Amino acid sequence: MAVRDVLLLSTDSNTVNAVSLALSSNGQLANSNIYRDLEQLVSRLEQGNIPAVLFDIDATGERVLQVIEPVIRKFIETKFIALSGIMRNDLLLEAMQVGVRQFLLKDAIAADLANILHRLCPDSAGTMHGGAVTVLSAGGGTGATTIAVNLAAELQPTEPGPTLVVDLDPSYGAVGTYLSLDGEYGAFDLFRRNDNIDAQLIQSTALAASANMHALLSTARRRLGEVVPFDAPKIGRAVEACRRAYRWTVIDAPRIPLDSAAELVKKSNATLLLMQLTVKDIQVARQMITGLSDRGLASNRVIVVATRYKKRGLSISLEEAHRALGLPATQQITTLSNDFAAVTAAVNLGKPLVQTAPRSDFRRDLQKLAGTLAAMPAPVSMARGLANLFNA
Repeated sequence: MAVRDVLLLSTDSNTVNAVSLALSSNGQLANSNIYRDLEQLVSRLEQGNIPAVLFDIDATGERVLQVIEPVIRKFIETKFIALSGIMRNDLLLEAMQVGVRQFLLKDAIAADLANILHRLCPDSAGTMHGGAVTVLSAGGGTGATTIAVNLAAELQPTEPGPTLVVDLDPSYGAVGTYLSLDGEYGAFDLFRRNDNIDAQLIQSTALAASANMHALLSTARRRLGEVVPFDAPKIGRAVEACRRAYRWTVIDAPRIPLDSAAELVKKSNATLLLMQLTVKDIQVARQMITGLSDRGLASNRVIVVATRYKKRGLSISLEEAHRALGLPATQQITTLSNDFAAVTAAVNLGKPLVQTAPRSDFRRDLQKLAGTLAAMPAPVSMARGLANLFNA
């Protein structure tokens, strides 16, 4: 593993020199990889490609273990190694409890650090930190799976490599049906595991629908309809693993508990809430927006999308729907055209619209939406909140 992949958090010059010397046989520890501030360290971690972080307990204070725990849980593929001048059982136990992978005495840095890094991080290649889009639905017939699959197809040209579409519907497994895929394992099988869900596990479980699109099914077709675990924190960690494995992940989650939906919103660059312009869908959409707000997520974290939209002949207008949802004036409702014939043909062929009907109005609307999503920033950084505690 190259030295450029290692970050160090320390304000002590002796520790910095010891680490630099221990790694000198594999290059020099760059000054840009030495941090005195946790906020800046977290900002760098959010860019991806960091398999290991060393942090100095002595220089930063024992409270760093309390503060760094959410960082360790967020960046599950990064190995955190604590450096300490003394061996104390209580300190060692707390470090292990928060997820530290190695507790290293400073006297042993010269002899052991390089070997520890090679053992914990044998291969640092292939890590990335991509974007995620969650698709929620306020009612049946909104086309959640169709939109999820086709959004994944439209996001492909923005970056090289395949995109991933994830099916979180345990009842129907519509992504697999759309793409004519079946497999032994899927997302809910991963949720049943006790160990961590990492990028490698996501990639090995996903199936290739094409060279440009992979799919993580909900579960094997024969197990559809079984009771499945909706563990919100584990779902959040799974999304983080997907973002490390793929440049873009689109999550089809039409029937999911609000706690899990809130976790998806937190972990996604953008969340779409699909509805038709009907009284029932609008009522459900408002309840979902309220439920997310009760969990600390403002309505502007969600893009409300009216599907099967027609400019004429609808009993409820966009303006009436906007008022009924209680959205702020600055938050508009996005529309996707009603192009039933083109969408049905694409579903029947098991292919995205870019292949079957590239000029359809629905596909053009999706292209515009994909362009908007691709330009959106990553989820709100946790660095600023952590900095206040760390620097208190």
